Amino acid sequence: MSKWIRTSLLSFVMVCISLFLLSGCADPDIQSPFKKSGCMECHLVKLDKQHDFQCTLCHKGNSHKKSMSSAHEGLIKRPAHPDFVKAICGKCHKKEIEQSNHDVHFTLSNEIGMVWSSFFPESEVPDLKSLPIETYPTDTPTLISDMLRRRCLRCHLFYEGDDYAGTKRGTGCAACHMRFTENGPQDHKFYKKVPDSRCLSCHYGNFVGWDYYGRFETDYEEDYRAPLKEGRHLKRPYGLEYHEMTPDIHKQKNMACGDCHKKGPCSAKKSSFSDLDESGCLTCHPFAGEIEYSLKTLSQRIGHRKEDFALTACTPCHAVWSFRDEGRFLLRQDNPDMEDWYYLRTQGSSEIEKAVNGEGPPMMRDKLDGVLRPGMWFQGFIRRRWAPVVIGKDEKGRFRVFRPILNMYVSYPNEQADILFNNMVPERNEWPFKPGWMPYTPHTIGPADVFRTMQIGAYILKSQQGLAEYRSGEVKE
Repeated sequence: MSKWIRTSLLSFVMVCISLFLLSGCADPDIQSPFKKSGCMECHLVKLDKQHDFQCTLCHKGNSHKKSMSSAHEGLIKRPAHPDFVKAICGKCHKKEIEQSNHDVHFTLSNEIGMVWSSFFPESEVPDLKSLPIETYPTDTPTLISDMLRRRCLRCHLFYEGDDYAGTKRGTGCAACHMRFTENGPQDHKFYKKVPDSRCLSCHYGNFVGWDYYGRFETDYEEDYRAPLKEGRHLKRPYGLEYHEMTPDIHKQKNMACGDCHKKGPCSAKKSSFSDLDESGCLTCHPFAGEIEYSLKTLSQRIGHRKEDFALTACTPCHAVWSFRDEGRFLLRQDNPDMEDWYYLRTQGSSEIEKAVNGEGPPMMRDKLDGVLRPGMWFQGFIRRRWAPVVIGKDEKGRFRVFRPILNMYVSYPNEQADILFNNMVPERNEWPFKPGWMPYTPHTIGPADVFRTMQIGAYILKSQQGLAEYRSGEVKE
């Protein structure tokens, strides 16, 4: 072979190698004749039967383009996100979207209103989009807003959840209706009837929902993180370990969340269940005489009669246990010493855990707009207990179970360690029971507690006897 031929052949081989290497850096040609065309060429997902249509109807982009970058122009990664849900999901589900936009799952008006009206009783409660934003808070409203946006409202549908297997979810409609596994979304499969696993992606930790399953969050301290297996901590699908408590009697009977909470945010007709008066219990357990021959009908015993319902809810007698986290301390630090927090690194927040472990910056994401901002919100408690059940009277004068929901203290030393806010407490202290304690409905129903039943029964008899004497004229006003 002549020298010229060898040189030409070598040049040809080098050109081929160069073209091959350059092609690896360029956008792939998704219209390659060796493959199928369109989104499914790269995204090998299985579609739900009800959503078996062109990807671009929801995700936009352009499936006819020849490169990845041009095909992804205008792409909407999360079409069910509240920012896009009306334009995307609303095309087919207009009625449901209009109704859900006013539901507390989307607005979180209950959570915002409870905290805001406690710290600022004379101020108008802002809606979700009106919460003020200030990178370095200089007054009380912006500090409380920052706490809400970056620490408290982690379950809002703008946010895809903390980086734990049990808390990962979609946004907007997909948060409840899209199937998720430990590794992320399970194809494009959607639930019509939402399973408990989706409810628990938000209702975990010491919030209503976990108690239904008999779970109570362990203390944050390293020494309480037990049990161990082969010298290592167990898996934490929710970012924390928990004690196994007695589950709700309805859970023991294999009832799901949706069996009582039948109507979710997508329905204008809400469930008859109400956390304020527990009237939903009467759906299956009506007063005696209202539904004849029903095995579930309440008896005529004290506390079960119709006239007793104005004096007590069901849970003061029937709640087996309740959440009781006293002295919640919330501290923002802009330049924290992570060694100081290593003992308390597990707080149910993947952002805090990663930062303390040196795997991320000392920053937390705004759960509403997605912006990563400096500073971290750490949390701790004076005391965490699950018993005894504490009962008191609510603003309507009815016996309810109480828990220290707003028994909280908020502090903020700035980056120079100057204490700008020190142990701020809610201004509203005129609670019907005691400061920071609020009525709630524990989902830990079981056989009635004898001692509590006797106490409440005696009160009911005394109250109704006094009312009868008053009406008969024996007791004058």
